[in-house]
Amino acid sequence: MVRKLAGKTARLGLYAAAVAGVVLATANSASASTLLGIGQGAGACPAQHVCLWSENGFVGATSGSKYGAIASDQNIGDMGKLKREGALWDGMQDTASSVVNNTGSGICFYEHNWYGGLQFRIGPWEKWPSVPSWINDRISSFTYC
Repeated sequence: MVRKLAGKTARLGLYAAAVAGVVLATANSASASTLLGIGQGAGACPAQHVCLWSENGFVGATSGSKYGAIASDQNIGDMGKLKREGALWDGMQDTASSVVNNTGSGICFYEHNWYGGLQFRIGPWEKWPSVPSWINDRISSFTYC
């Protein structure tokens, strides 16, 4: 009887370890991404990402411009940190003029870092070739809302 119980306990322990390994592997395989310099046009926004361009009409990094475009599938609390060192492209702090929400969730854009100040909210799958003038060139952070 003790031997049977010990065998069942050992099998249960191996089963639990296997399940824990699958859960851990799944959690590690799904990672967030933020892409810099995604290209022109609303179609450049990847599935399940929020995209911002420095110019109206989903244009970024035009000739003579030091700004560009980004795509992210996570909240961004400080758009000023999204930049390429040593290149023309200098980040997206207070420069966004057009946005695409390629997700099934609402997105809230904020005037200040870490989700403060004025808020501009767009719905799932919305595309704005030009954001309203009161938030144009003022977006500093965004979050799923």
